[in-house]
Order: sequence, then C-alpha cells, then structure tokens
Amino acid sequence: MTELTARLGGPEAITAGIVAEFQGMCTVPHPSHGEKAVGELLSRRLEELGGVPVMDAAGNLTADLPAAPGCEGAPLTILQGHMDMVCAVRPGSGYVPDWDPIRTVTADGFLRSDGRSSLGADNGLGNAAVLWLLGRKLARGPVRVLFTVAEEVGLAGAREVDPAWLAGAKYLLNTDGFHLGTAVVGSAGGRRETFSRPLALCPAGEGQAFTITLSGFSGGHSGDDIHRGRGNPIKALTALLSALPFPWALADFSGGQAHNAIPTGASAVVVLSPDHVPDLKAAFETWTAELEQAHRATDPAFKAALEAAAPSKLVWDNLCRDALLALTGGLTHGVQRWHTDFPGVVSASANLGLVWTEDGTVKVAEFLRCADPADEDTLANAHRRLAEENGFGVTATGYPAWQGRPDNPLALLLDGVFRRETGRGMNISAVHVGLEPSLFHVKAPGLVMAVTGPDILDAHSPDERAPLASLPAYAALLAGTLEEIGRQRG
Repeated sequence: MTELTARLGGPEAITAGIVAEFQGMCTVPHPSHGEKAVGELLSRRLEELGGVPVMDAAGNLTADLPAAPGCEGAPLTILQGHMDMVCAVRPGSGYVPDWDPIRTVTADGFLRSDGRSSLGADNGLGNAAVLWLLGRKLARGPVRVLFTVAEEVGLAGAREVDPAWLAGAKYLLNTDGFHLGTAVVGSAGGRRETFSRPLALCPAGEGQAFTITLSGFSGGHSGDDIHRGRGNPIKALTALLSALPFPWALADFSGGQAHNAIPTGASAVVVLSPDHVPDLKAAFETWTAELEQAHRATDPAFKAALEAAAPSKLVWDNLCRDALLALTGGLTHGVQRWHTDFPGVVSASANLGLVWTEDGTVKVAEFLRCADPADEDTLANAHRRLAEENGFGVTATGYPAWQGRPDNPLALLLDGVFRRETGRGMNISAVHVGLEPSLFHVKAPGLVMAVTGPDILDAHSPDERAPLASLPAYAALLAGTLEEIGRQRG
C-alpha cells in the first residue's frame, strides 16, 4: 500500500466510499435528456462540499471549490464528467429508463446492475470518484467541477457550455475513460452526412419479384470496430446488383441500423423477367460464395437468402435506381488512414451506415471520423461531388477533432503519478471516437486536457460491470495528480 492510498483510508475504505457515492446517483434515473433529478442531486452534493453550484439552461452544472491551505497559488483544474447514461434494457425485464432507479449489486469482485439495465458506470463511476475525493483532505489547488448533460447523444451538453466556465483553468481532467492506466489525449472529429433525393416510381409491368437479404454480419461501433475489416452488407448488396448483366427493376432497398454503426444487414426487392430468373440465381450463388470466402473470419454468422416476393405494382425508375447504386458503391467505407503519432490508432475512417426510404425520398447516411480536419475535408468534398453527380442533396452535422500529442503535459503528469502508485506506466494514446474535450478545445484553445477512467467492461449493455479492484488505484491516480498540480504555481 502506498503512502497516498494509506492517507485515503486504504483500498477497502476507498472502494466503499466511491461505491456509496455511485449508489447515491443510482437512486434517480438519468438517461440522456432526463438528467434533471440527478442534476439536483449533484448540485446538493457540491453544496455539501463547499461549492456554489450554477446550472445553465441546458442542465449543465458547475461549481468552484477553493484550494487547500497553502495551495492557493496553484493553477485551476477542471474535473469534468457527464451526468447521463446509456440506458440499455434487457428484453422482458420491465425496466423503464425514465422512471426506474438502477439497482446495483456487488459480487465476485464486480459492481454491476441487477441485470435489468445497464449500470451507468460510464460516466457515473468517474463522477463518484471525483465527489468522494473532494471530501478528503488533499493538498490540492483550486478545483472547478463540471458535469454535462446529454453526452451520449452527440455531446449535446458540451456544445452548450459557456466558454466562461472554462476560462482561467490550466488543466481539464475528464473522467469518461474506460481503461485504468490509459490517458487519452486526442479524439476524432465526427461528421454525419445524410444524402437524399426524390424517389421516382413507375409501374412495375410484368415480371417476378425476389427479395435478396443479407443478415448476421458482425457489425459493431463505427469508431471502435472499423479497423476489424468486417463486411458491409450495403456495399456487398450494391456490388451484386450493379453487376447483374440482364434487365431488372428495383422495388426496394434498405440496410443498416444507424449512421454510426457498421451495418449488420441489408435487403433489396428486385423484379425481372421469368426468362432471367436462372441468371439471377446463378449470379446469387456466385456472389454468396465470394462473400463466404471474403468474410469467413470477420463475419462467420452472416447469411444470404434469395426468396420469391409478393408482386410489386411500382418500382424505382432506372435513373433513380442507378443513382442510388452509384452513390452506395462510391461512398467511402473503412479505414482511410492510420495515426502517425499513435501507432495502431485509426486516424481517418468512413462508415456507410444506413439506407432507407421515407416520405417519397431515398436517403443514405454516412459517418466520417477524422483526427485531421484535412482528411475530413478531402472525404467530404469527394462525397459531395459524388452526390451532386447522381442527383443527391447532402446535409451534414458534426463535431471537431481534438488533435492530441504524446507529450501532453497533463498526461505526462498522470503517468508519473501512476508509476509511483502502481509501478506501471500509462498508455498515452488517442481514440477514434468523439469526446467532450474536442468541443472544449474550441472554446478554450489553451486548456491542457486528458481523459482517464476506472476499468469498465461491456459498457452500454445490461452486462455492464466495473471491477472493484480498479477503484483504489484510480482514486490514487486522481488524488496524486491533484496534489502534484497543487505544488505548481501560476
């Protein structure tokens, strides 16, 4: 046990204290856009710690806490996390995210929910560690606590944070990490592109209809899993249809689940002359064999089916059909570039995530993630030209990149403390997802930021859990870093 861990009361007391803080937050529901009750709870807690909480119109919360005696000249540090959680519900459990509290269980060395819902350790456990530590006697400088809302739905709360809430601080330590021993110092920017054009229909005429379905692809998160080489069924189905060497018509095309999720399935309904049914079946068999060869390792559960469908009265006109296939065939998908500063981390990627029809319009959604804005501009411009060539309009929303450096001063400070407390160095890295510091960097360009967190497994699922053994080391990391900053001046 290190001297700092002993001063904090020892591993058991640290774990019990953080878990108790976390369980207090779990007494009220706090899904994204439903943080009012937990915001009020956290506001009362900050008052108990000596702060004067301020809440903005969005529901973001901040409070300043004075320095310990003798550390008044140390720089201001912001401790930041988000209040909301992803409320993943186990089917049939009856759990209602907007009303039900989270019931926690500690067993077998883990903190978890009762299995009906996700735990909310992302980001509740980091927030709990901060609150517990601020009640301990630490030789720390002035601290500003900042809790945001709606992080899990596009960093919405962070967008609304007043730059004045960041002003005057030298450091911002975000507690939204999932891996003890990792300091994140950069994140990718995100750009959601939606392409749309009117859906032009015409009479189907004579012919037989068939549904071509792809299902069971592995899918995954378009940031965390894009480097795994998993198949994209929208791309695969586009390739089959584009190569058909005989006349055919398209009655429907859809695929994917979300702009930022790698698709797990896609389907199309085609209409063709009975004379060409054998040709379709032969092309389908060849295509399926090629898919099995290409994706046996990455998508072992995928299935392809060709089935007779009900007759279609209307089909897409050929111009609209060809425009869609040109777009889905030409849009970028997969890793585009790797980081040069952080080996093994993706720097630029694209995900063709969704195709659907709505209100007489065919729509396609793509998500770009780029650490370098120049890469995003290159991809976005290429996509815009492709869309214009095929009669699609495009709208886009997004958030900026946080371009990190391995020599980030706060990360190096964290690394020194972690080595002292655990005997291990920290992994200083960037991530290929969006984080709130990307927005804070724009509002306060000189702010030095890093992201850490305790170990969290299977986040955003009913199986979410946190190893209790990581909590004492995480508390020591935060406390030791605050005390190191407390020794600085200016």
